[in-house]
Amino acid sequence: MTPVYEAVKSVLISHFNIPGDAIRPEATLEDIGLDSLAVVELLCVLQDELGLRVPTGDDALKSLQVTLAQAAAAVEQAQPAPVPETLG
Repeated sequence: MTPVYEAVKSVLISHFNIPGDAIRPEATLEDIGLDSLAVVELLCVLQDELGLRVPTGDDALKSLQVTLAQAAAAVEQAQPAPVPETLG
């Protein structure tokens, strides 16, 4: 699996207490017990940890029927987060 998939898996285990054996590429977000609010929280944590701006409007991340592999692929398409300008 990709580094992003492994990051998703790590966050699901550490932040959401999902058992590692439940996290499979073909499992849907709903299968592992996430609701829509938890998906938003997952995206926020991934943005912070990976330094990415995950497109929240992406249809691939709006359905609880998205598989973990599909969600990781959508996150992989994210752009690096902009570096904040320092105040002078």
